[in-house]
Amino acid sequence: MNPIRPPALRPGDTIGIVAPASNIQPELLAQGVSELESLGFRARSDPGIDAVERYLAGPLARRSREFHRWMTDPGVRGVFCARGGYGSGHLLPGLDLLSVVSAPKVFCGASDITMLLAALGKAGLVVFHGPMVATTLRLGAAGYNRDIFERLLIHGEAVHFPTGGCEVLAEGRAEGRLTGGCLSLIVSLLGTPWEPDTRGSLMVLEDIGCRPYQIDRMLTQLRQGGKLDEVAGFVFGEMPDCSQNEAQGYTLQEVIVEVLGDLGVPILYGFPTGHSARPNVVVPFGVRGRLETAGDAPRFELLEPAVTMR
Repeated sequence: MNPIRPPALRPGDTIGIVAPASNIQPELLAQGVSELESLGFRARSDPGIDAVERYLAGPLARRSREFHRWMTDPGVRGVFCARGGYGSGHLLPGLDLLSVVSAPKVFCGASDITMLLAALGKAGLVVFHGPMVATTLRLGAAGYNRDIFERLLIHGEAVHFPTGGCEVLAEGRAEGRLTGGCLSLIVSLLGTPWEPDTRGSLMVLEDIGCRPYQIDRMLTQLRQGGKLDEVAGFVFGEMPDCSQNEAQGYTLQEVIVEVLGDLGVPILYGFPTGHSARPNVVVPFGVRGRLETAGDAPRFELLEPAVTMR
């Protein structure tokens, strides 16, 4: 399937903000809106975006209606998620993918939003694993990589991603279609209609607060399920708080190599996307990229633009 690229964002465009998962703090959302406006966009959201129902941003009907409203509004150029948390998976059975894909636009989120990224990606839409309005965008340059954001989403460049501070776990060179997201969410999609197609892909995987044995278990499940048989390479995130304890005597990197090392593909670790202490880097899923981990410095880059300049 040829990727369906959304049009690039332009100054003056309207960005719709959605909360398909956990409930938000309005003051944090307001800070993120200010950041979007500083980039030249007009940010809009529904009056009920601050609804609360247990740990969710209101009932399913509200969240689903909001998502479809902004994803199909012809006057909206992009849709950004307010935050992750939990609850995006509730929307999947009722997604009107035909309507959404027929009018493609930039859709950006991470963490629990991996569920929606996977569903839209499986329908052919290029989607964006990146900063969210009430979490990392609100922090400005300290929260997300503005340079990559603008070059990728506004100027339509096939960017070279920053790899400083990353660690090579396995050397090699590979090309493939980018896919992935939060590891625990990807595993939760196994056996569903929205299970990602990983064949020939470069998988970008990240998570937070998981013990090394849990990372081992999830990677092992993906491998035993055949989901990693044809993966061309791996880019792992920073994986914050993914240790057992300070004196555990081993590293998460060693665990990853033990599970995946014999696949003979390049593995990069510590890339700042999703849950990250460093400025968050937006990564498009659905377009081709290249990963090179041999030589003096690792290289991770796009081979084609993720948006169209129309």
